[in-house]
Amino acid sequence: MINYLRKDRWSPYIVGTLIGILLTLLFAFGYQFGVSSGIARIGALLKHSFSDIKAGSYFGKALQDQIILNWKMISLIGLLLGSLVASKMTKGEIPEKNQIWKEAFGTSKAKRYFAAFIGGALILFGARIANGCTSGHAISGGAQLSITSWVFMFAVFAAAIPVSFTLYRKVRRS
Repeated sequence: MINYLRKDRWSPYIVGTLIGILLTLLFAFGYQFGVSSGIARIGALLKHSFSDIKAGSYFGKALQDQIILNWKMISLIGLLLGSLVASKMTKGEIPEKNQIWKEAFGTSKAKRYFAAFIGGALILFGARIANGCTSGHAISGGAQLSITSWVFMFAVFAAAIPVSFTLYRKVRRS
């Protein structure tokens, strides 16, 4: 099992099946998959520590259940811890098969982390404008055939494909 987890790539069939099982269980208990509301809750808790929050405001809605550590926050913490464990299992290296970033932008980890943070922040911002998160729209909303989720995912691909071709054009030419 550990050797499978250390692979550069996992079987999309196995991962898709596991996500489907998770989604089915969440739907059965009345929940949807997504973590951006956990990030909104963290922002609300930080704001609340400095000032009062009005009940109907954006942050007020994030804290309306008055539970500090709900299941979405635990899911977010698990996502971060799981990413850390995965990084340590692969020693945080870029696999030899996937040198595209290295060839295009060099070996600077700071540059890679900064780019990942900015990209993540932008997609999170767009997803929250669409009233959800990337995982919530792509997985839960897509499974429910939600129009906003499908529009969001088409927009993600419509933006990601030309941006990736632009960013990595130097690598493609060589």
